[in-house]
Amino acid sequence: MYMQKKEIVAVLGAGNMGTAIAQVIAENGYKVNLWNHSGDLEPLRQIKEKSENINYLSGVKLSKNINPEPDIRSAISKADVVFITVPSAFIEPVMKLAAPFLSGLAICVDVSKGLDKKSLCLITDVLKNILPKNKIATISGPAVAGQMVAGNFTAMNVASSDARAMSLVKKVMENKNLKLIPTGDIIGVEVAGSFKNVYAIAMGICDGLKISTNTKAVLFVAALKEMGLIVKKMGGELATVYGLAGLGDLVGTVLASASRNRRLGEFLAQGLSLDKAMAQIGQVVEGVSAAEALNSLSKKYKLKTPFADTVYKIIFGKVSSKIGMENFLKNLN
Repeated sequence: MYMQKKEIVAVLGAGNMGTAIAQVIAENGYKVNLWNHSGDLEPLRQIKEKSENINYLSGVKLSKNINPEPDIRSAISKADVVFITVPSAFIEPVMKLAAPFLSGLAICVDVSKGLDKKSLCLITDVLKNILPKNKIATISGPAVAGQMVAGNFTAMNVASSDARAMSLVKKVMENKNLKLIPTGDIIGVEVAGSFKNVYAIAMGICDGLKISTNTKAVLFVAALKEMGLIVKKMGGELATVYGLAGLGDLVGTVLASASRNRRLGEFLAQGLSLDKAMAQIGQVVEGVSAAEALNSLSKKYKLKTPFADTVYKIIFGKVSSKIGMENFLKNLN
């Protein structure tokens, strides 16, 4: 009897989300090569020896279908789908390293989302420039890594200009507890999925300042208004802002006690500098570079984003959390 070959999957980045995605796909019955950069091979060693990523996803017994692979060529050369979960700032160098070994038929999936803060290009466009032969997809939505691997129901958007790419990503990822909702709005998914991190930092600042629920609700509306403004200006769809990649991801990030963006906001509200707050968290916080990109885009497109401007100033120590929030609310219209 003919047995259909199962796709081989690679995940680049063995942080909490990369490990969680590898675990979900491995439990779906696929072989997953999990790679991490040479400066941090400890997660791969832990997975090989203990079937656990203690540093990033402690307490989760990982599937034997996960193959920790420190050599990027071995990790991706036979892969049909490659999930890219390294922080957005490192995607370009990592994918330039990977490109010579990657099959032109492999589907490449951006999980980190966002924009390159220097060029202000979408990460999916950065990938297209490096990998012109490959189909590119992106996934985004309310997905806390620990909850996802625990089997709590999770739904996200998957976006691509190629229907086959979305279909293959759905095939390897979906199960009874995880659903992917397809959309062609790559711009909306990337931009909303990135910039919700900026407003998640703001909500953490609110928690640190013990701002009331009434006031936080006002700020939520302000955040969605600004996200919609920038997504629409960049050519995305407003509906995406109010879907899983926008509102859904913002709510999920704000409510998650483990969210790095929300925690950063809390530390800033307590008076810590950005450097000290980042040291407390000990991992990359995507909302920081997203705040820089959003600030640059607002100036480029001459958009009024006073809430994002306030968060930017608080992050980079130009105004205190308390004064910044007070000034924003005083001038709200």
